[in-house]
Amino acid sequence: MHLIDRIKKEAGDALRTALGAAAPDMDLAAALVYPEDGANGDLSFPCFQLAKALKTAPPKIAADLSAKLALPAGFARVEAKGSYLNFFLEPSQLITGAVAATLEAGESYGNSVTDRPEKLMIEYISPNTSKPLHIGHIRNGLIGTTVFNLLKSQGHQVIRALLFNDRGLAIAKAMVAYRRWAEGATPESSGMKGDHFVAKWYVMYGQKEKEGVPGLDEEAHEAIRRWEADDAETWKLWKTMNDWCEAGHRDTYRKIGFNFDVEYKESDIYLQGKEIVEDGLRRGVFEKDVTGAVVARLEKYGLPDKFLLRADGTSLYITQDLYLAKKRVEEYGLDSLVYVVGTEQDLQFQQIFKILELLGFPWASKLMRLGYGYVKLLGGRIKSREGTVADADDLISALETDAALEIKQRHATITDDELIRRAHQVAMAAVKFYFLEVDITTEMNYDPKASLAFTGKTGPYLQYMHARIQSIIRHAEGEPPKPAYLGRQVVPEEKTLAFLIAQWPEVVRAAAASFRPNLVAQHLNASPEDRAARLSIIAAAALVLKNGLKLLGIEAPEEM
Repeated sequence: MHLIDRIKKEAGDALRTALGAAAPDMDLAAALVYPEDGANGDLSFPCFQLAKALKTAPPKIAADLSAKLALPAGFARVEAKGSYLNFFLEPSQLITGAVAATLEAGESYGNSVTDRPEKLMIEYISPNTSKPLHIGHIRNGLIGTTVFNLLKSQGHQVIRALLFNDRGLAIAKAMVAYRRWAEGATPESSGMKGDHFVAKWYVMYGQKEKEGVPGLDEEAHEAIRRWEADDAETWKLWKTMNDWCEAGHRDTYRKIGFNFDVEYKESDIYLQGKEIVEDGLRRGVFEKDVTGAVVARLEKYGLPDKFLLRADGTSLYITQDLYLAKKRVEEYGLDSLVYVVGTEQDLQFQQIFKILELLGFPWASKLMRLGYGYVKLLGGRIKSREGTVADADDLISALETDAALEIKQRHATITDDELIRRAHQVAMAAVKFYFLEVDITTEMNYDPKASLAFTGKTGPYLQYMHARIQSIIRHAEGEPPKPAYLGRQVVPEEKTLAFLIAQWPEVVRAAAASFRPNLVAQHLNASPEDRAARLSIIAAAALVLKNGLKLLGIEAPEEM
């Protein structure tokens, strides 16, 4: 049991003993809250939760409990204040316990083992293979990666999934432009990354279309028809261009630290799912409209109706979505399937989940969507080579350049190789922490300059504080961090930091349970004065910093 769980349990047990036969049937430990003001204790019990059962005013309940509650070991005192009963922890015991627990667990501190481990799959990124990744993909991937880390830390089995949207009109347009104007060029001959090279032709198609070049639309749709008819020449070009784009995407994944366990391609499944819809039609779950198209009537569930098959019997996007959900759950024996998608897709996934529920799949109720808000770039656009949205590669490159300038100013004699390595570490910390500190549903403005600051609530600042702590430890004349706190007068900052350290496993657990990476990011922002308090405490703080940054996918350097 983690220290914070034991502290709460002991406080809850003491409350139950004091209440005696009047104790309600509720988890008293879980009802404890953290006061915003330290003057009101370290833990508070809101007595208004007992008012109805005890038929007594909350202030009277708090006063009565204060008078007769027997304090557990490790608690300094208890006070009644208004409707709250406030518990104060004994500082030296808190510090000793927090430091010992952290240093003993090391890099596993914060991990837990859930009573009900599940097998989940998280799908994130889902790129289109006619374009490079953009700033929205970065937010998507960071959410998916951090949720994966959080769930793993709690003992769940988690599978990371990638779906390539590798067919359709967008890639067909790129193919048309390439055939017309590329003259056999390749990414290598053009000195371009594969995904940017493919996007060049997609963008050119749009430019030529605006200029009024005739026959483009017909040629693009003909390319789709030939592809669906297994035309060998069309398939060869399609595969070549997709391979170029995929290779470019994978290079960006590597830079940011995105990894996947299984991959799916739309081209492999686009005709699948018809049998699921036809079975639903036979069972009366769906119906045909006057044109003969198959439709799911969802209005009575507060959702718009959804077409599932065209009148000619051909599939729609949702048809393959139904198939892929069923395939994944049954193939891997999943308890849940989590989709990381933009909030603009919320309605679509509500319809998918409801349709699967109507089809009678018992796992449908455990499907989840993690909708994230739209991202805007503050202070002007990072120039995209495709001229449309903030490009992920351009953003990373700009951050690395600015980080290198800052590092060079601090370390004039740093080697080129070390400068490149540290600049990448800092750039990744900047973008990752800035995105992950914000609740995922919130629309946000990304400010590259602010994210790179070495002060304030930023990733580079946390990296700097971790490196600073390591420097203090290295210069402590070889003295190792001590898990026991040496008895002497405790300053408030020491107790504050120790309590934050003690709460860390609870924060990780809450972030995993609620799929909210921002809880982790926000907990890492204690003041620098707190961290420099004492050697053993800052060693424990360094571990929490390192473990927290790891959950967010950020490296914790020993030196900056």
